[in-house]
Amino acid sequence: MTEAVQRFIPVFVGLLLILRGLFWIADGKNGNQRSYFFGIAAIVIGIIMFITVTTNVR
Repeated sequence: MTEAVQRFIPVFVGLLLILRGLFWIADGKNGNQRSYFFGIAAIVIGIIMFITVTTNVR
């Protein structure tokens, strides 16, 4: 039970980062270049978190 919860939190945070990154990229395309950079960084970090947790076989 606790292992499932320990895996759920990073997956959830990774998906939230990916979603937030998409919003930042959309804002960056409207002219805010800093938001565009943060969007790309958030998506990359979110994907890394998601892949790390889902491929970690114990």
